[in-house]
Amino acid sequence: MPFRPTCPLSSHKLPPSSRAWLARQYRDPYVKARMAFPANYRSRSAFKLLEIDNTYHFLDQSNVRTVVDLGAAPGGWSQVASAKLGWVEDVPFPVSSGPPPKTLVSGYGLKDKEAARAGKTQSERGSTKSKKAGKRNRAGSEEDAIDFDPFAEDLDATPRPVGRGTIIAVDLLRMEPILGVKTLQMDFLSSEADEVITQLMLNEPGADGKADVILSDMAANFTGNVTADRHASLQLSESVFEFTKRHLRTAQSTTRRKAGVLVLKHFAHPSSGEFRKQCLDPNFNLVTYFKPPSSRAESAEAYWVCMGWKGVQSSHQPALPPAPPAS
Repeated sequence: MPFRPTCPLSSHKLPPSSRAWLARQYRDPYVKARMAFPANYRSRSAFKLLEIDNTYHFLDQSNVRTVVDLGAAPGGWSQVASAKLGWVEDVPFPVSSGPPPKTLVSGYGLKDKEAARAGKTQSERGSTKSKKAGKRNRAGSEEDAIDFDPFAEDLDATPRPVGRGTIIAVDLLRMEPILGVKTLQMDFLSSEADEVITQLMLNEPGADGKADVILSDMAANFTGNVTADRHASLQLSESVFEFTKRHLRTAQSTTRRKAGVLVLKHFAHPSSGEFRKQCLDPNFNLVTYFKPPSSRAESAEAYWVCMGWKGVQSSHQPALPPAPPAS
C-alpha cells in the first residue's frame, strides 16, 4: 500500500525560517505555474523576463540576433531568449494580467491524480479490446500484411525549429544544454571569457561582434551585513556596465533609436540611484525602472531597462562607496 509523504509544511523538525519559506513557495502561483507551464522553465525568474519583454518588446524585434545572458544558471532567462529567437516554440503566457491563472496549475492534487489514473485504466481497457478485435480480424496471408518501418515516425515528424542568431549564456556554475544557446562556464569578468564571447558573436553571419541585448539577473551573495551587501551589489552593477561598454551594439549603428538594450537587476537604494545617474542615464536614450509583477512585493529587487545604447559619452568614474572595513 503506497503511503503519502509527510507534508513538509507541518514538520516540526524544520526551523521556523525554513517552514515559512516552504509555506511561501507552496502558496506562490508562479512557482506552481513553473511546474505546470509547457515551457518547463528552470527557474521562477523566467516569468520576470517574460513580463519585462511583454512591456518593452525588445526580444521580439526581428533584427535582434545576438543575446548575452550574464549569470545565466540555471537557465530560465536563456530559455525565454531561446523561445523569443525561435529556437523552441514560444508558448504565450498571460503576463499582463498579473499572477498566472489557477487553470495553469491543475494536475497536482490527489483527485486530479486519481482521475488521470482512472482515465489511463479506461484507455488501457480500450486498447486491450482493440487488440483482441484486431487478432480476430487479422488475415493470415502475406498480401494483407502491412509493412512497418520503425523509422517512419521520426522521418515524418515535424522538424525542430531553426531560430535566428546567437544566444550566449555565461555563468560560473554548470548549466544543462538549451537548444540554440551556447553555454560558457566562465567568469564573465575574465579576459578569457571576453575573448570567447567576442569570437562567438563574430561567428554570426554578417555580425560585427556586438550584442543586441545584454541580460543580467545576477545578485551578489548576501552576507547579512547591509553595508557590505550594498557595496557588493553596486560593484556587480559596475562590472556589468563595464562589460556593456565593450560588447553592446549602439543604436546609431542600427535603424532603431531603442536598439542596444541592457536589462540590469539591482536593489533599490539611494546609492544605486546615484549609479543610474552617472552611468546609465547619460549613455542610453531611455532608462526606466521596472518591477515585474512576479517579483515579490517584500523584495527590494527591481530592474533597469536601458534602451538605445549611445556608447560612452564621456569619461567618468562611478562614485561607489568605499569598501566596508574587514571585521
